[in-house]
Amino acid sequence: MSQMEIDLPEKGQQSLTFSLDILTVINEARNTHGLRHQDYQRYRKYCAAKLHRLRIKLHFTQGSRSRAFQKKEVTGENLTDARFLDILLFDTERAWSYAMELKHESRSSGDTRKKHHLIKRLKKAAKSSGALEKICLMDARKVDTKTALEAQAYSALMSGYLFFEKQDWQAALDKFAAARTICEKLSAAGTSHQEALCQSTIDDIDPNIRYCAYKLSLGSGTTTDVEDLVKITVRKNKGVGLDLLEAQIEDVLSQSRREKAASLTSISWRNRVVPLKNADMAVCILRAQEVTKDLENAPESADDTARIELFDKVLEAYGDAERVAKNAVKEDSDASARVRSSKSEQNTMNLNFVYTYVAYNYLLRRVQRNLMLIESSKHQLKQEGTELGKFIGGKYQEIVKLYDNILQSINEIKELPGVLENPSLEQEIDVKIWYFKAWRTYYVASAYSAAQEIAEAVLLYERANEEYITQARAQLLSVKADKDDILTITNKDINSLEETLRVEKLKARAAWHLAHSEDIEAKFDKLSVDGETKVYNEPLCNCLDTYPTNISLHSPNLVPFPPDVTPIPAKPLLFDIASNYIEYPPSLSQRAGRKPQQTGSRISSLFGGIWGSKNS
Repeated sequence: MSQMEIDLPEKGQQSLTFSLDILTVINEARNTHGLRHQDYQRYRKYCAAKLHRLRIKLHFTQGSRSRAFQKKEVTGENLTDARFLDILLFDTERAWSYAMELKHESRSSGDTRKKHHLIKRLKKAAKSSGALEKICLMDARKVDTKTALEAQAYSALMSGYLFFEKQDWQAALDKFAAARTICEKLSAAGTSHQEALCQSTIDDIDPNIRYCAYKLSLGSGTTTDVEDLVKITVRKNKGVGLDLLEAQIEDVLSQSRREKAASLTSISWRNRVVPLKNADMAVCILRAQEVTKDLENAPESADDTARIELFDKVLEAYGDAERVAKNAVKEDSDASARVRSSKSEQNTMNLNFVYTYVAYNYLLRRVQRNLMLIESSKHQLKQEGTELGKFIGGKYQEIVKLYDNILQSINEIKELPGVLENPSLEQEIDVKIWYFKAWRTYYVASAYSAAQEIAEAVLLYERANEEYITQARAQLLSVKADKDDILTITNKDINSLEETLRVEKLKARAAWHLAHSEDIEAKFDKLSVDGETKVYNEPLCNCLDTYPTNISLHSPNLVPFPPDVTPIPAKPLLFDIASNYIEYPPSLSQRAGRKPQQTGSRISSLFGGIWGSKNS
């Protein structure tokens, strides 16, 4: 459970450095001896027996049957074995488990006296854990930094439990925040098992932080609020001891990276594997990969300030790696200038490849940071309204400057060693160059449009659409997707930008017509056709192919109204002249013996025969 490491100091004298993995020890002990089933009494008895065995083995007993009790405390002077740290640890665990046992009994029985006994046991646990922390911090040469940090987190956690039971919510929140901060940082400094232990400890701390925040009326109790509360608490308690944590944690992380760097023997990138022999470069690359993972795992809803801090850490890590790689390339170049061989040439190629890998990641992460700042500026543009002074003097110029920085970074990538020899990588870079050129031109045109320079804006929109977008789409057709491409430009992105350019171009022309509608009508009422001036007042429906037209916004001549009279073919009239020459048969009245009427013409007689005649 405990380990001992031997280091050789600079003066050559041998000294002992003790290491105790506190989280692993207490996790195994608790799960093995009762706490898996919440049996605190069994675990307390195990801790008491463990302490007795440790004191006997170390000849550090406090009394026997033959002599009176003499208390012996572990100090830095008698710390000659790592098991002395186990004594303080299990002394704390015994007091804590007894307190949890009393807490469980007080809930079931309602006995208030057990509450007082519970607080006394937690005071004992806080005192023992504080002694463990003090020894680890004071005797830094005997105890390694990781053990000291775990002791700090463990002591803060026990003190937090004590203040929690005493209902001192602010003090409990401060202690829990300190313990959570250390565990969160240590989760990235060890193996996957140690990371899981740290995360499990954080899961146990978070409910207590939420309850303290509830009692103090802070936040709403969500996970994000817990992280914000911890950040605020740590920032507020700078100078109380928490300000030293960052340097200690970074020391532990550096030590962990050096241990992991021994296993990092090669780099796989762009379907090529290159050996990595420089230990310092391996450490820098590991640190860059760690902070990059933090950036990728950060939630998208995080505020801009937090994401900028993450980007700054990534750029700092890759900047350090780039400097180490550049120095290695320079040293190899100097060595090759003196002696050249086939092996040295291969080594030079490998170093150049590693330098290209590091510089590529550094420059593209810088591009991503600028893109994030552009999105923030675009959001501010929408919120500021449409005041011309704000647009021209402020955000448009900032956005154009950011796109200038992006294009500069991408052009620097194209100049890295080995990029031109890789056609796929070169085409990816060309797509990014044309794509971001189109975006830069778009915002320059938007600035001209806001300044009422419509002609220049329309020309820039057309250039971005017809030249840059066309080139980007043509390059994209021959590019194969690569998993190592950090910033991928897709056909969907290009189509979206093309549609945006088309819409903004039409908006610019419409704005110009809105501003100059009366001047256009006066100027284009008369146009010169074949050398003769003729009145040009045709309706819009008759001259859709003519641009611009004399359109008046107040009384637009869209269609002729009222419409002109146009001759149309009509149904011909039919004159029945054949009836005068037709002899009809006798009518029914004649057949009945009646005399037909003599008045009227034959036509009337016909109609009378058909419909009948009126009797007088």
